[in-house]
Amino acid sequence: MSTTSSSGFSATLETLIGFCAAHPVPDMDAPRFLGRLNTGPQAIIDWRDRGVVAVLLDAVIGSNGAVPFEVVGLAGGKLSPSLAADLLAELARRAVTLGAKASELAITLVWAPHRALAEAAGYRHAYSDCEMICRNADWGRDAPLPAGAQWHDAWPDWVDDYIRVLTSGFADVPGAFVPRPEEIRRYLQQSGIRARILIENGQGIGLLRYTEPDNYINAVVRAGGQKGRGIGRLVMDEARRCLVTNGRNDAPMTLTVVDTNAAAIELYRRCNFEIDREVAVLIRRF
Repeated sequence: MSTTSSSGFSATLETLIGFCAAHPVPDMDAPRFLGRLNTGPQAIIDWRDRGVVAVLLDAVIGSNGAVPFEVVGLAGGKLSPSLAADLLAELARRAVTLGAKASELAITLVWAPHRALAEAAGYRHAYSDCEMICRNADWGRDAPLPAGAQWHDAWPDWVDDYIRVLTSGFADVPGAFVPRPEEIRRYLQQSGIRARILIENGQGIGLLRYTEPDNYINAVVRAGGQKGRGIGRLVMDEARRCLVTNGRNDAPMTLTVVDTNAAAIELYRRCNFEIDREVAVLIRRF
């Protein structure tokens, strides 16, 4: 088996991204994953000679100590059983070297044929990502904002509050990975990324992040300590205003939520979202 070791890593980031652009994997942001969400060459499995590039996103370790693993470039669009088995073995070696407590593997179309291999390697079901869709945004009048509360663009004036709300709201949520502050700042400046924050008396209490023009809701977050105030509904109303009422296309709104977050799923159902697809996420502890 021919590989490029971390000690002998010589391929440039641009070359890796170029390979991934030529051999894309659906829904993978290869430039971001390779360029910013890992700690460097030791987290990248550069097996272009075997038709694959994969990465451990160890710059966004979850609260449970788990590191997501993603295939970001794949020639032919499929993994052979032998390549899948070798990737899982290399993933385990790299994860331990990087000090990860666990790794997470989403059973996407790439991994679906090899779930049994992953389970034989020690992976077990942790949760499922539920992809939800809203084709009818008529869920009633907007709920009134609390006295003294206003929505603001998060970038640039409220970015510190945005980071605090994101971090506190995602604490201990399975499947929630919060990047480092510098990456959050960089991400918010990207074309098509929009972020709104609800400020009450100078303090962030909720936030919304979405992607234009595909009407994808990236994040609906209630700040820690704000439970029971209806913040989630306020965020969803803001999403409707931004994406439907003032939107520029007729695409349905979509989002992804973990199946263990029953309260969030119930909120989304009340806002006419329905589950369109589920993707199992497996975890292996080291």
